[in-house]
Amino acid sequence: MDKKDFKKEIGFVPPGVMVSESFGDNFQDILSKYHHEIWSEGVIPLKYRYLIALATAVFDKNETRAKLEMNKALKYGANKEEIIEVLKQQVWMKGAPTLVQIAPLIKYLENKTKS
Repeated sequence: MDKKDFKKEIGFVPPGVMVSESFGDNFQDILSKYHHEIWSEGVIPLKYRYLIALATAVFDKNETRAKLEMNKALKYGANKEEIIEVLKQQVWMKGAPTLVQIAPLIKYLENKTKS
């Protein structure tokens, strides 16, 4: 799968795929196949995989990635309440200071889910 295929399939080129070009075609092919293996439909529906990815992004304090994963979760059927539940879980896992960290994500979610 090349960059054009990623752009067509998911709307963007994953950073790892962009960087992998520097390591040659074989490495890029391996990484692309792995990406497709992880992010194609499987036993766990994509909605839940993206909610898991959102949780890991929040836990990693990566707001940019959290917004990206939130967008994908919404695209694949997650609703506002499910996302809030994931964010609340991260507050439990990491403690009250996480509330400050997720404040921009709550605002972002509110804007994305306005009726």
